Amino acid sequence: SLFCSVALFMSACSDENKELSQDAFKFDIKTETRRFGGETFIKHNLILTAKDDIEIKRITANRGSCDVADLTYNFKTINGPISSESPLKICYNGIVNSSWIDSCYGIVKWAETSKEDCNYKYTYTFNSENQRFENEKLEKTDDSIYIESCEKSKKIVKEKHNGKYYDDYKSPMKFGETREFNIFKCTNVVEFSIYTNKGVVTYSVN
Repeated sequence: SLFCSVALFMSACSDENKELSQDAFKFDIKTETRRFGGETFIKHNLILTAKDDIEIKRITANRGSCDVADLTYNFKTINGPISSESPLKICYNGIVNSSWIDSCYGIVKWAETSKEDCNYKYTYTFNSENQRFENEKLEKTDDSIYIESCEKSKKIVKEKHNGKYYDDYKSPMKFGETREFNIFKCTNVVEFSIYTNKGVVTYSVN
């Protein structure tokens, strides 16, 4: 549009806000109902096939009232579903020290509290009852294996990921590639929107 052309010139319009063609993806939704502990849970599996090389940045369903998860990153996320307004943070692969792998939270807290000093270890306990991190502390260490592993991990992360230990969520897909996402916290999916590096497209399920 003329407005977008003018706005683009003024850097107020971006490709991410552009409306994509309905042909951008092929989709299918399968619904599963499960009973657990006397309660019934409904989960929708959203299967997307890309019709172009594209990068998914966010997916919302029912105008944001449902939660959407990317199972590829299920155990590497710090907080929030990929339907969140703010970008989801994802842990990087390639951390050498096995004690860093179990928690994105631990990696980031170590980086923040120790000022990335490998002579310190960040430790905590996780209370599964209230889902909280407890007994958080930074401990000085002389463990040469830990220090060596930490320095190596830090080098890998900095070289690959511009000096950060986590990154904003993005899910690149090649033409013809199929990926599965889960939609939770809603009984049925009326519509969903896929935000990408090339624009946004909304599909009606009915």
